[in-house]
Amino acid sequence: MRKFMKVLAVAVALALSVISVGAITWGVPDNNAHPNVGTLLFVQNGVGYFSCTGTMIAPRVMLTAGHCVEEAGNINDVTYVRFEENALSGIGNYGSLQDWFNAEWYAVETVIPHPQYNDFAEFPANYDIGVVILANPYYPANGFGQIPELGFLESLRGQDRQDFLSVGYGVQGTLPPTQMDEYERYKGNVRLLEVNSYLSGQGSQSARFSNNPGIGGGTCYGDSGGPTFFKDTNIVVSVTSFGWAKNNNCVGNDFNFRTDVPAAQDFIHGILATYGS
Repeated sequence: MRKFMKVLAVAVALALSVISVGAITWGVPDNNAHPNVGTLLFVQNGVGYFSCTGTMIAPRVMLTAGHCVEEAGNINDVTYVRFEENALSGIGNYGSLQDWFNAEWYAVETVIPHPQYNDFAEFPANYDIGVVILANPYYPANGFGQIPELGFLESLRGQDRQDFLSVGYGVQGTLPPTQMDEYERYKGNVRLLEVNSYLSGQGSQSARFSNNPGIGGGTCYGDSGGPTFFKDTNIVVSVTSFGWAKNNNCVGNDFNFRTDVPAAQDFIHGILATYGS
């Protein structure tokens, strides 16, 4: 659920128009509650810009989805990261898109997908997790995202399964009258539904979360790679991966790649051992 952004130049002003997009549906503006969550703009295999979401888990390490950093075996051609709530702020102050990137976005040293990520070829085992390595460190005011213990989601019962928060950038709805895409950071409440169905994947790689207005939130195109936090903590229990809905309208259920499984933790701990300081 990455989002494709088409860049248009109008005289000296710049604007971004959405062609197709995940962001938080039925959510509310984040109001700077999660400055450790940022957005990615990137080009894959010569096509872009696409956008996704990610969470800082170390000064230079942003956790995101595998499909936000690789396609068809090739890592992104170029990637930029920003943490402003309004990702488009300042765009009209520069003579070119590149000038805006250079001045107001974080440069990226490299991006790294999970070594077994293969464009969902092994679905439902999808290994849809990756990282972005910033060229320079970023220190969020609310601290870094934290990785839970192995099997964390299986340990939850009752009320604890109902109190999660998804955060991301992109469209805030896909059906009138809520169809909006402000490219801003939003948040929304979601509920853990299960971790053991066929779609949850081999070894229960994915977790299924609610996506409906009755609970208060969900994800859509452009939220890919964004975090689902446990309650009001910085514990990132999963990253947004794919949705399961009719007509691509982001109404139904969300499936997130879990961070409390060995496939994720072996990858993350290896990355932190190399880039975490």
